[in-house]
Amino acid sequence: MVVYCNTLPYAIPEGVIVEETTVESGGMYLYRMTAKNDRALNELTAHLEVANITYTSRVCDQSGLQSKLFNDPEKSFTMQIVSIVLLIGMIAFILSGMPIHLWQTLTAKDESVEIEQLIKPSSSRQGPVEFE
Repeated sequence: MVVYCNTLPYAIPEGVIVEETTVESGGMYLYRMTAKNDRALNELTAHLEVANITYTSRVCDQSGLQSKLFNDPEKSFTMQIVSIVLLIGMIAFILSGMPIHLWQTLTAKDESVEIEQLIKPSSSRQGPVEFE
């Protein structure tokens, strides 16, 4: 979170970085204060309100692993989560050994020969079976 103001407050909390703004940032405010967490932001805005200093706050993109993974403007967040879940599922399927088991089951020739021998009628029987 970024806070812009023209006058600095009497106290700046820990975790807040103060920078002077440039002409490229709009030129309306002199100082840019970047808060690292919500506690520092709440404390900073409380100091600004007590001192009756006009300020504006803006949300900015953070850097880090989370931002790189989930903040891609060309992809939707939902599709990124779905693709990650599918990727994890495919890796788990491959590592479980199921493809090898399926391949062995589908290419088994010995079992099919045994089944064919069980299905064929034996040559020793000549006629229908009679029961007493």
